[in-house]
Amino acid sequence: MRLPVSFRSPVAACLALGALLAGSSACSIRQRAHTAAERISPDQGPSVCVLLFDGLSDEAFTHLVSTGALPNLKARIVDRGLGVQTAVASVPSETYPNLASLETGLLPGHHGIPANIWLDRKLRVREAHTNILGVFSSTDYLAPEARTLFERLPNDTVAVTTPLARGASVYARNRIAVIASYARNDWSFLDRKTLDDVGDAYVGAAAAGRVPPLVWGHLVGTDEVAHVSGPESPEFRLEMAAIDRAFGRLLRRLKRRHLDERILFVLVADHGNSSYGTFVDASELVNRVLRANPTKADCSLGNCVLVPATRKDKAYDVGDAMIEVGAYRGVMIWLPANRPLEDVPSAFRAPRRKRKARPASSTPLKTPAASLFAATLARASEVRLVVTRGPSPGTVALYGPAGRAEIVREDRDGLESLYLYRVLEGEDPLGYSRSAAAPLVGSAHEADEWLEVTAETEYPDLVVQLPEFFDSPRSPDVFVSPKDGYGFTKGYVAGHGSLSRRETVVPFLFAGPGVLPGLLHTARTVDLAPTLLAYLGVDYDPDEMDGEDLEIAPHGVPKSPPIGAAPAGDD
Repeated sequence: MRLPVSFRSPVAACLALGALLAGSSACSIRQRAHTAAERISPDQGPSVCVLLFDGLSDEAFTHLVSTGALPNLKARIVDRGLGVQTAVASVPSETYPNLASLETGLLPGHHGIPANIWLDRKLRVREAHTNILGVFSSTDYLAPEARTLFERLPNDTVAVTTPLARGASVYARNRIAVIASYARNDWSFLDRKTLDDVGDAYVGAAAAGRVPPLVWGHLVGTDEVAHVSGPESPEFRLEMAAIDRAFGRLLRRLKRRHLDERILFVLVADHGNSSYGTFVDASELVNRVLRANPTKADCSLGNCVLVPATRKDKAYDVGDAMIEVGAYRGVMIWLPANRPLEDVPSAFRAPRRKRKARPASSTPLKTPAASLFAATLARASEVRLVVTRGPSPGTVALYGPAGRAEIVREDRDGLESLYLYRVLEGEDPLGYSRSAAAPLVGSAHEADEWLEVTAETEYPDLVVQLPEFFDSPRSPDVFVSPKDGYGFTKGYVAGHGSLSRRETVVPFLFAGPGVLPGLLHTARTVDLAPTLLAYLGVDYDPDEMDGEDLEIAPHGVPKSPPIGAAPAGDD
């Protein structure tokens, strides 16, 4: 969740301190949680505590657990919980689109925030959620139908440090602590405060005789330390160890109030991080290829696909393309459009169950023409994949260094969509033809089938996620994913935003009342919202979401005992 602004100067530190003193009289999160709980009748239900680790890959988490670096998280969540062997985050592997997906159950192509930085041609808006002055503005761009967990649950939910929490009753943004952490480069300070605030919220609500149905804590430091030092570094290990100690302190506080056994802990990440040692100037790379292959976005049918551009009267300028690096390892490109901006559609497609079915075609699929720009870009030594919209809605073109492929989504009335992946020429860009997914290549199958067979590959679930990503008119025209070891931002040693496994496969665990320890083979992190609503017994329409209930408590959630009086000397 890195913000591209430095606050490490003495002046910034002084400003942060002044703001901290100015805000010190604000009502504490403990008191706010108590007040919110008093407005709700006492309840015997469970509570969900989501611990969102920003920028933590499953690979890094598993390594730290196995080496004994996280004893508290291991004992309370890993050893007692239901984990997912391959949990796939939403494309792209960036914070804001994934955070919105976790909270709404909608994929980034459907909830309105397709990337950390994006362009809306109709609204003429370029939005950068990474700007510290607008870090909490992401909520403003959620699609109207994208309801968050906080909006669906009773009015005593709690959100701590997260930049997106529309509908939360108690919202501790911790702006001052975030600024202070940047100024001091001390991320364990912020993450300790986040977990202490989580404890304060529980203690405050318990004093009113109930627990909040949802407490959401966003742990930022893991991503910040990974960017600067790398996910394999001693500094990253120390950051995670500090979080583990703070979690142990949280558990002790909860046990004093006999609250720990009525809480479902969820450990999840928004994306991972990949180390890189070679910097690539994304603008120079893209412009070099664009000059040799002038290309624009044809939006005449409302789907903005790539077409060759002429150079008449020198009207074509590569500078008109918007080239953005959202999280250091992913490049998104919006090309000059050939249609007036006000005519480009801004409506979002509904989730896949609500799409209007297209008539099935009995004629064989034609091989679409290749884009010379995308194909040339894919052959660059720094690039592993280039992805663009296809010639019609629901289609995607993929280019690798030595071949290209196509994804075609078939929408069916009243049924799940089908997804076809076929290699058009040369080598398979995703390598599926040499994996357990080979029997499915060349034919159409449902989303869960593709997730299952691609789970162990370098690119799990892309056949499903890419068509959904390009549903949004705010999504780019071109998505560039680099080879391992390459990044697009100077001064850092790790990043995310690409399509690689290390950035898209994350830890995803549940531990609490009614959950049997075990292992699920696959899931998508977008499944979190419907899973938690089902667990808490809150009615919702499954057709409103892309995610699915993972049924983590197959025998139901046991009734929780009444909350007792506070022990003497309670903190």
